[in-house]
Amino acid sequence: MGLFLLGLFVASAVLGSDTRNTLAYQIATLSGGLLVIALLGTRGFSPRFGAERSLPELATVGEPLRYRVRIHNLGPRTETGLSVREALDPTLPSLEDLRQAHEPGEELRNWVDRRIGYQRWEWLIALKQGADVKDQPLPSIPAGATGEVEMQLVPRRRGHVRLPALSLWRADPLGLTKAGREIPLPETLLVLPRRYPVPTPELPGHRHYQRGGVVQSPSVGEAEEFLSLRDYRPGDPLRCIHWRSWAKTGHPVVKEYQEEYFVRHALILDSFAGPGQNEAFEDAVSIAASLVTRMPAPDILLDLIVAAPQGHSVSADRGRRGDSHLLETLASLPPAPGGTIMALRPLLAERLGLLSGCVCVLLGWDGERQELVGWLRGAGLAVEVYAVIGGETRPAPGPMADEPRRFHAVPAGRLASVFPDR
Repeated sequence: MGLFLLGLFVASAVLGSDTRNTLAYQIATLSGGLLVIALLGTRGFSPRFGAERSLPELATVGEPLRYRVRIHNLGPRTETGLSVREALDPTLPSLEDLRQAHEPGEELRNWVDRRIGYQRWEWLIALKQGADVKDQPLPSIPAGATGEVEMQLVPRRRGHVRLPALSLWRADPLGLTKAGREIPLPETLLVLPRRYPVPTPELPGHRHYQRGGVVQSPSVGEAEEFLSLRDYRPGDPLRCIHWRSWAKTGHPVVKEYQEEYFVRHALILDSFAGPGQNEAFEDAVSIAASLVTRMPAPDILLDLIVAAPQGHSVSADRGRRGDSHLLETLASLPPAPGGTIMALRPLLAERLGLLSGCVCVLLGWDGERQELVGWLRGAGLAVEVYAVIGGETRPAPGPMADEPRRFHAVPAGRLASVFPDR
């Protein structure tokens, strides 16, 4: 209503400049007077506040996140009629972002809207901020007391969402203007990808010897499973010496490790997103995140292998945070603008002797990707493929023709309909 009155004041002031031939100046006088009264009603708003959040560590795209905020009144009087909201990242998208971005459903708008791009600009701002927030009213807070309120935030994208400050404001008695102040309270929230009820792959596999043992802690990479201590034997590596025991006993003591055999699967995520494939890449990340939450089992190890110019692997441990670590990796994974997926072959070749099966989440189903899948199958691995494609036409399964049930062609932007909640 305040913005409406401001627009009415400007329009009527322009039209009412000739007071002899129009009465529009009376509207300008009335609307301007109301705005002046409202502005006077917000004068003197200079309270002193402190604040703290009880923010969870993780959130998920599209799922409301509820948390508590405590406001401390550091001033000398009771504060009433306040509202609080998150002051999100104020960074605006660049002109280059506006030119290159493609808003979902933009093709359905008319030519003028597509040319101007105002809706795309609003969408980019919301995406840059990372979340939707709402104002929450605060109860009256006496001087020196603390008020508490439940906040709600709905993440719009995965990755890190910055929460730089809390904004406190109070409206004037007419409800036309508001005065406020921000309380700096910088925090960062990690938003995980959206997950869907993707069917759990049933990959047959054989146990393989895992060189060095299997990690039992939340660390990443190859680790060793400690078994016991024993006396040093000629030829034992120096890195296995247990120096504290040597200091106590006076003779060399080494750590002995257990040889372990497990079924190990690889989850390959294709990040080579071409022009116009950002939506497909986000779908691929969501499919990978959904598989991460469904595949790990006590006797199965899972490696996340990212197909990127500098391909890398992240291993899930057998501890309580195995899948959480992989999900956090997926939350911050950027697309790779160029490259060939065949660059992944050297990294996979090093692991063929450890793997029993492989799930490939691919951005398309072209010749190179089919060649990679054929090479994996030729190496004796059980393979399941999720190909995110643009369009409704289902491509031929190619090297998966003899096992069509393990080939899934998923149209980009339609995960909710392909994998509906049960």
